Amino acid sequence: MSDAAPAYDTYVRGWGPGVIGYIFALWLSGLTVGQMVFYLKVYAHDHRGIKAAVVFVFVLDMVHTYCTSALFWRLLVGCRRNTSPECLLLPREMFAGIFLSSTITVSVQCFYAHRVCIISDKNWKLTGAVVVTALGQYGLGIAVMVSTAVSRSAIVFFACPFDIPYSAASVVCDVLISGSCLFYLRPGRNGVQHSNNYLQGLLVITLQMGVLTSLVAIVWFMLYFIQGIRYWTGFPAAILCKSHFNSMLVVLNARKSIRSQLKDHVPSLSTIPMNIVSDSSTEPSEP
Repeated sequence: MSDAAPAYDTYVRGWGPGVIGYIFALWLSGLTVGQMVFYLKVYAHDHRGIKAAVVFVFVLDMVHTYCTSALFWRLLVGCRRNTSPECLLLPREMFAGIFLSSTITVSVQCFYAHRVCIISDKNWKLTGAVVVTALGQYGLGIAVMVSTAVSRSAIVFFACPFDIPYSAASVVCDVLISGSCLFYLRPGRNGVQHSNNYLQGLLVITLQMGVLTSLVAIVWFMLYFIQGIRYWTGFPAAILCKSHFNSMLVVLNARKSIRSQLKDHVPSLSTIPMNIVSDSSTEPSEP
């Protein structure tokens, strides 16, 4: 018992970054619920395929939140002061959480791949590159899940060599998506008017969300090399999939706010100076 206690204490302390990431993940889950309610209320007549995809990913996200909550409940409450070897083994909720996280991420990236296909006028090479990268990342996530399920060890999960290509694939996929939007929706391009503020507003939001998810993946990549005995990668791992889904909801819900802003800036008769109106009305017509 005395030998097991220090090992368990070290094991629990190593989960500190993961607990912090879990707290942020709970905040993102609350934000997801609010955005989901807004989406279903405002876009009730949205395309059925889009609504089905959003609802599907939302259900996966809620189950993922349950799995991570069950994991940390068992770690911090159920196994508190319990140094039995069973408490050093990862529960099944951990494996389910890895699977759900990978599935949520690839679903969101495939959604963006469909958007890239539309704005690029069916550029299949570019769309295929996004899809292949997303599926490759998904395969790496499944490999992490399998290796973790076989060992049931936290060390194997947080030090898994597949974490490096997984985070790198996430960055590459997000860069492809954001770069495609920037290229095809940039001002001055043929078919895109500089005065189209709606597209420009949507482009800005898409780029911001792409930068956010890319930063999370980059942080994961960097922490892998400096984490040591502490599982620092637990922080970005807990919030990456939720960052992706929230970015998807933000882009979808931003359509209303952008249109409202454009509507507010449309000049009406009351906003036009009266001297312009009077001058135009008294101007003699040409014979």
